[in-house]
Amino acid sequence: MKTSARRASLFAGFYLATAGIYSHAQGTQTEATASNKQSHYQWNDPVSSTRRYVAELNKKLGLKPAQQGAWETFSAALMTLKKEEAQLGEKARAATPADFENVTTPEKIAKMSAVMRLSAESLRRTSHIVKDFYNVLSVEQKSIFDLSSIKAWNI
Repeated sequence: MKTSARRASLFAGFYLATAGIYSHAQGTQTEATASNKQSHYQWNDPVSSTRRYVAELNKKLGLKPAQQGAWETFSAALMTLKKEEAQLGEKARAATPADFENVTTPEKIAKMSAVMRLSAESLRRTSHIVKDFYNVLSVEQKSIFDLSSIKAWNI
């Protein structure tokens, strides 16, 4: 593999791991095109797409007044987390393949490992945010939330 191709591959992997968001296009060409537009939007602006997801979810769930406090906590925590992830993504986009040109393999692996740890920590925090909110939902609301999660987190 050429050195420039290796650098580009490393940079792409670093970029994907830092951003924490990526999706798989499936289905026909028109489905892939529609999916591409949305995933491209999310890739470039995770905060805005999360804001849209939260607004759509709020409408779908039909929350009761007793659940509003949990909703506010959930949505605020999720938005804060996505803002932090977006800042990390900006730092990754500021790096260029040339930044990795004179870095040794152990240093590159250490950087990738650090990025993966940040990604895992973000996922752990997301898990706690979701779990706390999920526990106040009714069975029907949990089903709606689960279906919405497929789109939001590709799960």
